[in-house]
Parts: sequence; C-alpha cells; structure tokens
Amino acid sequence: MTDASSDALVLFGATGDLARRKLWPALYRLSLSERCAPLIVAVGLPGLGREGFEKFVASAVHDMCGPSDGTTVHRLLARTCYIEGDTEQHGTMADVALAVRDADRPVYFLGIPPPLATGTIATMGSVRLPPGSVLVEKPFGNDLDSARTLNESLLKVFSADCVLRMDHYLGKEAVENLLAFRFCNPFLESAWDRNSISRVQITHCEIRGVDTRGSLYEEIGAVRDVVQSHLLQLVGIVAMERPADGTAEAFRERIAQALARVRPVDPGQLVRGQYAGYRAEAGVAPASTVETYAALRLDIDAERWRGVPFLLRSGKGLAATAIEVVVDFAPAEHRLWFTHEDPAPTRLRFRLGSHGGAVLTVNARRPGADPGPMPVDLDFDLQAAGTSWEAYTHLLADAIQGRTGRFVSMRTVEESWRIVAPALEVRDAPLPYPRGSWGPEESAGLAGDGGWCAPL
Repeated sequence: MTDASSDALVLFGATGDLARRKLWPALYRLSLSERCAPLIVAVGLPGLGREGFEKFVASAVHDMCGPSDGTTVHRLLARTCYIEGDTEQHGTMADVALAVRDADRPVYFLGIPPPLATGTIATMGSVRLPPGSVLVEKPFGNDLDSARTLNESLLKVFSADCVLRMDHYLGKEAVENLLAFRFCNPFLESAWDRNSISRVQITHCEIRGVDTRGSLYEEIGAVRDVVQSHLLQLVGIVAMERPADGTAEAFRERIAQALARVRPVDPGQLVRGQYAGYRAEAGVAPASTVETYAALRLDIDAERWRGVPFLLRSGKGLAATAIEVVVDFAPAEHRLWFTHEDPAPTRLRFRLGSHGGAVLTVNARRPGADPGPMPVDLDFDLQAAGTSWEAYTHLLADAIQGRTGRFVSMRTVEESWRIVAPALEVRDAPLPYPRGSWGPEESAGLAGDGGWCAPL
C-alpha cells in the first residue's frame, strides 16, 4: 500500500444491477492481478442472506467474465464482509462503521439510486466512519441546482479532494487512446482546429431498449443519461487546449475550460425522439414524454473551433450498438491534374465501444487506367494490441490507490449541466421513431449536407 492508498472498499448497493454487471466483475479482475483492497464491505438490501449473496457474486463474475477461476472467486468472497440493510438507516451505517473501524482511508462507493444518495450521505456523517474518499456514480445530480446541493452534502462529510465523481467513459482505454492520438502525434495536433476540421460527430447508439430499467429511465431520459455526462466528456476531450503539463490535474482543468466555452443547447438545434413501444415497457408512464433519443448541435466560442459544428446523438432502440467520435477534415482545395473526381473527405474515426480502436481514412490513387482518388482505411485495433482492462476495473483500482486523474471535476459537472439546461426545459412530446432505425427523420437536418456518419 502507498501513503495515498486504501485498505478497504465499502460498496453501497452491492446487490444491485450495477454491482452485478460492473463492480463484482471488476473486483474479480483486480483480485486476479492482486490489486484488490484487502477488505471489502458489501452493503445490500435485505433478503439474500450470506449464502444468496455469495451465489449472486459468483453468478455475476461468471456471466460477465466467462469461466472464472474458483480460487480467485473464493478469495474475493473471503475478504468480503456482507451487511444487509437500508443505507439511510443509522443502524445499517453503524454496522458499516464497525466493519471498517481498523481501516486506513476507506473508499466508500455510492452505487445506489440517486434519490437515496443525500440521505445515505447524511447517515454516513452521523456515525464515526474512518475518514476516506467517496466515489459517486453518475448522474451527479439531476440538474445544476441538485448537483450543487449533492456536492454540498458530500463536503459536510468528506474533504473536497476526497470526492471522486465517476463517469465510466473516463476509464475507457479507447477514450484515453483518443488523448494519445491527439497529444502524442504532433502532426495531428497541428491540424486540430477550424482551419483543418470541418465538423465533429459523436454518437452513442444502442440496439437495446430500456429493458427492465423503465421506471429509472422515466426519471432520466437520454439527455441526462448520456448527453450531459458521457458525450460532453468527449466534447471536452476533443475541444480542449493542450494542457500546461502532463499531470492529470492539468488535463482535468483543460476539459473544464473547454466546456466553459460551449454555448448552451439551442432548442431549435435539438431533436428529441421516443422509440415505438417505449410506453408499453414496464415502469413507463402510458403518456410518457421522456426522450429515448436526442440529437443536437453544439457551438464553441473559442478561436480554435469557431464555425465548427459539434454534432451529438444518443439513443436506444436504434439500428446498431456503437460509440464513436468522428472528425471530418476539410476537403482538398484542388483536384489532381490526372482526374476529374473530387477526393473523399479525410476522416478520423475513434471507436470507443467494446471493440475499440481508430480508423484514419485517407485518399490514395486508384490503380489502373482510371486513376481517380480512392479512400483507404488505416485501421488500429485496440484489442489486437494487447489485453485491456474494462473501465470499472481501472476506476476502482484508481480509487483504491488514490489516483484521481480519471474522475470528473466539479467544475466540469457544473458546465455540463449548464450546457444541457435548455434541453431539460423542453416539454414537447418527443418524435416517434421505429425500433431498428436511426431515430426521427427530423434529426437528419441537424447534420447538414454530409449527413450523419453511420457507425462501423
């Protein structure tokens, strides 16, 4: 353990969906590499019992990681203290305090629904918990005012530098690959502005609908769920100026500065949609006006990006599942003397989903007697380069080891809510679209003549 590292991890919400899909698989991977905290305190809702809890963890690891090493799963469970109870109740928190009484700088993970966060934090402050850091899952608040209220409640219990705001996109290796491409290749950085780039598109699309999360999604919608957090983080990374140095804090500050220059969403440049059948999903209101799709244009008041549109879209029930950032470069000004064809736009595409990587599309001479320009893809496959870690594995390891670079600053949270505030005030019914499509037809107009770039 280093001076800044923690020897205990407390998981509030240890038997929820997030824990099943992400947290226990991540802790299993950390156990494989012997980087897991020596003590885990798992706090779940009553009903499972210790035996049921162990089956839950083993099933989660098997379902999300494939065939698992039984010895590692056993070792993970052996270091886990399981507590059942309501996180807003003093008795439950007193049991947690007893379990971590000898711990040094515990990490407290709030993997609970947002409505329970404030009450849980207040209860944490009412007992003698060892001082440590708190890890808060997104969304951080429901709007700008609630985000500030949540932050104030956290600062009553934790010091400011111990509040870790989590957006799992910042734990993605493919997102850090975007940073590496931009700042480790001087030729690319020199072309990263309005003189060379014509537009930026950011897409987060899913084939699946809301599944069993209908009641939760009714409180969030696509703008809060993805645009305010994930997509604006990517806008900040693409638009940021070069940091003053290579420290994590310098990068975090540049992202916040970039978002500070983004104009609030213009409702006239926003298209909200809802897939057919959403209102029949479990937990969804029969007359729901919650958007399952959002497409918008953003403009940035910075010399580097003046006139360059940033086009964002996110939706469920669409034609593909993908996460991409696509940077289109300005077209060549002249044709070659031996052809009458215009070259295709040079395009840099970052794949940020499960199959991460990057594709640079450039122009080359077509072989043979018809020598026009043809597009050629220079493809980098992140998976082929080596074994990667999933985002939550990185983020939990960072929290345990006291590293803060992959977490979101409060200033970034505030700027993100400021940007989407006008979109949250729109009360019009969202436009319908069929499942398996690319959303409402009206969204095509946002992208202009070039249209939306279909994900790979």
